[in-house]
Amino acid sequence: MNIASNGDFIMLKRKVFELLESGFEGSIYNKLLSGFIVILIIANVIAVIVESYAPIGQKYHDEFHLFNLISVAIFTLEYIARIWVSTEAPEADASKPLRTRVKYIFSSVALIDLMAIAPFFLSFIVAIDLRYLRMLRMLRLLKLTHYFKGLRLFINVLKQELPTIGAAIFIMIVLVTLSGSVMYSLEHTAQPEVFDSIPSAIWWSVVTMTTVGYGDVTPITFLGKFVATFIMLLGVGVVALPAAMLAAKFGEELSDRKKHLEAEVANALEDGVVTVSERAVLDKLAEELNISQDSLEKLLNSRALTRYTTTSCEGG
Repeated sequence: MNIASNGDFIMLKRKVFELLESGFEGSIYNKLLSGFIVILIIANVIAVIVESYAPIGQKYHDEFHLFNLISVAIFTLEYIARIWVSTEAPEADASKPLRTRVKYIFSSVALIDLMAIAPFFLSFIVAIDLRYLRMLRMLRLLKLTHYFKGLRLFINVLKQELPTIGAAIFIMIVLVTLSGSVMYSLEHTAQPEVFDSIPSAIWWSVVTMTTVGYGDVTPITFLGKFVATFIMLLGVGVVALPAAMLAAKFGEELSDRKKHLEAEVANALEDGVVTVSERAVLDKLAEELNISQDSLEKLLNSRALTRYTTTSCEGG
């Protein structure tokens, strides 16, 4: 009896894991649950925006509060459920469930889920200004990374390129500070009310280097204009550098993932037939690499056709 109960418990946990982790690529139940959570996240963001408009926010205060309570309850239940079933992940160590769950709690996706509900519970402990509480509730948008794997890919690329992007941002900060200091020394005498301090000059430098150009602060001396010309030209390249790095790495990551899947498909088709076990491995790999089933099917058909054509030519 106990063995049967334990087996049912394990089966239930696996089903819950598949229900939460398969997203829109699973069964109809997975799609319904994922769609419900996505709609709830978007509805929460819309509610925060609409509630900030005083006439509506004051009139429907109780309704907004009730909606927030229900949302927090659902997100909290989801968060606890994800921690509970984290031991079912393929990479999890089933012999150490506590360690596995603690590791999951400190993972990026779990921390995002925690940030979505933490402000509500913190408001009971620490007095949080309503404006900041609304702003923190907007973090629920990050929960969409569970359901749109392209966002996960972007986050992974960002993690990989963080040192490089950090170096580029550091260089940008140094250039902004130096250019602001130079402009302060050149323009302070001519415009003491505008370039009244180095922080004010740094504001001008940031606006100029990011090519925003509000026009509220402009140099009027010859040297100031001369130096500003170089700062503007420098800003075009420096500010665009992190974005260019991310775009290049994103394309490289997509290319590497596709090549990896192509190699596995070629291995599976080596004997001319893709077995059930090989197809399961390919499906799992495609999911991990964030490649759709349609793309996998096209790749399989293309490889199979190429192999058939090559074999026919050799036979002929």
